[in-house]
Amino acid sequence: MRVEITCSDRVGILQEIMGVFADFRINVRTGEIGGDSGDKVYLWAPGLLITQFQSIEKALQRVTGVRKVRRIDLIPSERRHFELDTLLRHVADPVLSVDPEGRIIAANLAAARAFGVSLEQAPGMQLQRFLPRLQLEELLRGLTAPRYGFPVAVRGRPYTLDWSPITLDDAPGAVASLAGAVLTLQPRAASAGETTAQVPPEPQVLWDLDLRRHCCLQLQQLAPLSAPLLILGERGSGKTTFLNAAYYLSPLAERGRVYRCCGEELNRQRIEYLADLSAETVVLLDDLNTVPVEVQRHLAEMVLQRHFRPRLILTATQLGGLAPAVQQLFSGCCIQLPPLRAMRPAIARFCALMVDQISRSASETLGTAWQGGEPDTISDQLKLMDWPTNFIGLEEQLRAAIAHLRARGGAYLSIDDFSAVAEQGSGPVQESWSAWGRGLTLAEQMEKVERGILEELLQSQPKRLRSSRALARRLGISHTAVANKLRKYGLAD
Repeated sequence: MRVEITCSDRVGILQEIMGVFADFRINVRTGEIGGDSGDKVYLWAPGLLITQFQSIEKALQRVTGVRKVRRIDLIPSERRHFELDTLLRHVADPVLSVDPEGRIIAANLAAARAFGVSLEQAPGMQLQRFLPRLQLEELLRGLTAPRYGFPVAVRGRPYTLDWSPITLDDAPGAVASLAGAVLTLQPRAASAGETTAQVPPEPQVLWDLDLRRHCCLQLQQLAPLSAPLLILGERGSGKTTFLNAAYYLSPLAERGRVYRCCGEELNRQRIEYLADLSAETVVLLDDLNTVPVEVQRHLAEMVLQRHFRPRLILTATQLGGLAPAVQQLFSGCCIQLPPLRAMRPAIARFCALMVDQISRSASETLGTAWQGGEPDTISDQLKLMDWPTNFIGLEEQLRAAIAHLRARGGAYLSIDDFSAVAEQGSGPVQESWSAWGRGLTLAEQMEKVERGILEELLQSQPKRLRSSRALARRLGISHTAVANKLRKYGLAD
């Protein structure tokens, strides 16, 4: 039997209500507090008889603050559950929810049929079993994973996946706030989209670590909007990755209408063509900085005058190098990606993710090669580098190290596999000294600067004059001190 009790909100009243049921030795299986005015207590006592309820009702009326007691068919949470279950049963597309570990919590009949299991079997099963190529761990780890139009295949049938995070109100935006997700699958037709649309970009899951976390949260907020979006960053900092991710974070990705082009291909005629595309199309333009200034100006004028219909998402190296009209257009709607050298504390985690990505592309298991090797020693060496090509340079170093690992037949990466690692510049490029040296001790920063000065001086001299004595005279220090420093930094011939 289910009971609804209307009462006032005072300290101790719930304890007195439960005391009445205890006095009659009635076991209350579950309860709920709420109602439209917040003045209701709902209790479910499976073994409660009619005669017992009549006695309990009189006892409850004597509790100070209790105004009304009555029997009900369902408590509110049960009613919501049955109503939602009825609605989902009539939804033709597969809908399911998963917890942070990727286990299916609930699924509708369409989802069970798509997965080839019964409705009773689905809860508790791992979603990865049905979507093996989905990077579920990354999808559920943060809030910046692809959200709309994510292409997947279930038992050979193509679908697009929409992903809605379930977050906790007490920690919005934090990784710990993710309590799970609700996923919707929609059948994907092979001919979806306009004839002018291209194949959607490769789905991207962002590495939202360290300073990139703020950029990922910005992308999560700005990508669903209709305003043009500009992504800024140095070469190799992840501009194209963020560009593709922005597409899947936009609700327009459900339409599958996308047009991609590089800045080198853009001219006035191409802009006129793109401007006439459907408003449901997403235009992804890479390397705006390579577009002539007059063409940039024409594009900005088209957008400002609202003659450009599709959604526009672009990348560029820096805002200052663009046409003034473009700078004005994107002054409040751009994302600046940090260089890798500004995220030295996260080098080890970036390496682990990159090794895992390389192993996926090669269908190998290399994750343990990083974790079981010398990750601390290797990352200490790698974080001393300035990485002018950012993640491109880091990936090249890791691929070279993995190739060396395979050649020697080892199981774990070691510092010897990175013997080809060379220092790549010293000193801040565009940022402050504190930003350049983030994650390094003062001694490490001073050594990097000292090594850079010595290396630059050596390279500026003819090979026949690259002696420690000549360098000592130029620097005004002793020959022995210079010789020791050259040996220390591996610059001695």
